[in-house]
Amino acid sequence: MNKRRLVVANWKMYIDSPESARRFATALRKKSRLYKGVDVVLAPAFPLLAVVAEKLKGSVIRLGAQTISEFEDAPHTGDVSAAMLKHAGVSFVIVGHSERRAQNETDAAVHAQLERALLGGLSAILCVGEKERDVAGSHFSLIESQLAVLKNLPHKAVSKIIVAYEPVWAIGKTSAEAMKGSDLREMSIFIKKTLAEQFDRVAALKVPILYGGSVEPGNAHSLMAEGDINGFLVGHASAEIDQFLDILKAIR
Repeated sequence: MNKRRLVVANWKMYIDSPESARRFATALRKKSRLYKGVDVVLAPAFPLLAVVAEKLKGSVIRLGAQTISEFEDAPHTGDVSAAMLKHAGVSFVIVGHSERRAQNETDAAVHAQLERALLGGLSAILCVGEKERDVAGSHFSLIESQLAVLKNLPHKAVSKIIVAYEPVWAIGKTSAEAMKGSDLREMSIFIKKTLAEQFDRVAALKVPILYGGSVEPGNAHSLMAEGDINGFLVGHASAEIDQFLDILKAIR
């Protein structure tokens, strides 16, 4: 299995000013010794990309974006292309986040975004996750259908794909109420099995699997140790430098 540890900070709109973004990026750089061995990606909102890119210049911390246009051609007001993101210093992009799916982003749109990202030389973080669980296990079928957007992508593109499992029902809960390590391990195994059926076992085992859903300093270590994952996609806690550093230290 791919043992690379990766933590992606999805700032959403929590950090909303250039000053706050600069302070966070500067503090994170200064504390790099505390999370040696963990790859870190900061994903600010579009208007803050240039500010964060400037502060990360020369560091090992990478820059990510929270979404990408599904279109390649120019006449799409408000969209941001892979080429634009590359010029801004972005190397990772989040695709198919539950909050965007809730705004009617379809599987077809997610597939197109994946294509745009991968063809543009970006690593794509594909988000999957069920709204609720049931004893019959239908949530596994939902995850399988969400992963189906990877079908028909070039085999060589697998090396640029990351899967982030984010059960919607776990978001916003306390660490005690959210996902347990044993349940996460079961889902991680299922995701790898599904990827192996789409590509092959060797390629599937190289795809990093992240977890997102009420990740906190108090549960990061146990989720990492028991969940058979490579790291985290962190939401609200990633906007608080002390909490984020504690998560990084817990899994280094």
